[in-house]
Amino acid sequence: MALWFEEWFESEEYLTVYNHRNKEEAEILISLLMNNIHLYEQSRILDLGCGAGRHALLLAKMNYRVTGVDQSAKLLSIAEAEAKKNGLHATFIKDDIRTVSFLMKFELILNVFTSFGYFEKDEDNFLLFANVEKLLSDEGIFAFDFLNAGYVKNTLIPFSKEKIGGLVIEQSRRIEENKVLKEIVLTQNDEKKTYYESVRLYSKDELIGAMNRNNLAVEMEFGSYNGEAFDAQYSPRLIMLCKKKK
Repeated sequence: MALWFEEWFESEEYLTVYNHRNKEEAEILISLLMNNIHLYEQSRILDLGCGAGRHALLLAKMNYRVTGVDQSAKLLSIAEAEAKKNGLHATFIKDDIRTVSFLMKFELILNVFTSFGYFEKDEDNFLLFANVEKLLSDEGIFAFDFLNAGYVKNTLIPFSKEKIGGLVIEQSRRIEENKVLKEIVLTQNDEKKTYYESVRLYSKDELIGAMNRNNLAVEMEFGSYNGEAFDAQYSPRLIMLCKKKK
């Protein structure tokens, strides 16, 4: 049985539904990271869960050596086409972000835009942190951008409906067993398709505990892409910059 993201991320409609998650939003996050991370020229950067390459391509434009990893062939093909069109040097690889292996280490590793919490078991989700510890250079930075569980619980919209072009998008959301569950019903030309999302909600303390067990220590944290201080109830995001423990 296919996992939900193996179907949803390969669909033609995924990027349409998330068209508000655009280049401009990616630029804000990358600006926040670059203002708080000191990289040297030609630093190696690894984007784990890179999707269509919004963040990876921006970093490639800055002349960093960028590698993106994702399990979606569809999204990776978009990233590769965009890199080629703009003459950017970036490598995109189809693999599992929890187990992908490289001979070199990276000065910056990203896991952003909620590319985490997709698996049923905590140990499967936390494998990401074990792999980051293996792949991160001794002085490297791990940038982790995830949902703020408290904010999601306070602001969840049970149902929404919108139309983009000829596509009608109906989304039903609920929280069950500490997961955000979403049903996405798409209708176009009387054809209906249904997709699902399931993301495990973790508190800041749970995430820090998992990182610490994998030799990662949080150095800085933010509650939004604009760099605001984190608030457990009101911040839309949980962004953490981590380093290996000494």
